[in-house]
Amino acid sequence: MSTSRATWPRPSRLSSRAPHRPAAPLADEEVSLRAWRDADVTQLVAACRDPEIPRWTHVPAPYGPADAYAYLAGVDRVELSFAIVQTGDEARILGSVGLRDTGEHRADLGYWIAPWARRRGVAVRAVRLVCAWALGEGGFARVQILAATGNLPSQRVAERAGFTREALLRSHLETKAGRSDAVVFGLLAEDVASTT
Repeated sequence: MSTSRATWPRPSRLSSRAPHRPAAPLADEEVSLRAWRDADVTQLVAACRDPEIPRWTHVPAPYGPADAYAYLAGVDRVELSFAIVQTGDEARILGSVGLRDTGEHRADLGYWIAPWARRRGVAVRAVRLVCAWALGEGGFARVQILAATGNLPSQRVAERAGFTREALLRSHLETKAGRSDAVVFGLLAEDVASTT
């Protein structure tokens, strides 16, 4: 994820490279986003063993240290992923937020929050931070979230972060329980500009 590309975002239709990292730290008074570190493995494993995370994501279950190390070794190649931490305490992992370049100046956004950090507004803050960067300095025109219809907490995060509910895609996602419909939420640069 820390690959810096002068020509990014590429004009190609599909992209297989992660976006470049922001020049300045992404933080507000409560939440900071930083690169993942090998020292995060224990907390990453503890968080991803919570059944709600693999239920709605592609995180494997059961999840162990080998999965965490494999994730840390390969994530930079496909997405720009951040560890969400408390501002002033970079050691405690609160969750994860990541952008995947889908081409044509669009990005998919994904996130999960550790069970010990839920219901505190952490996800909304992290999503707002990464989207402000992505739709500004990051050069994206659109960021979208695809949430399974049953994943109501994720849908609430999207709405509270300023995304617009746009569509329902039938049988779009593969979940641990099988095929699922997905709700599409979109955020454009002008949406962010109108709220600042």
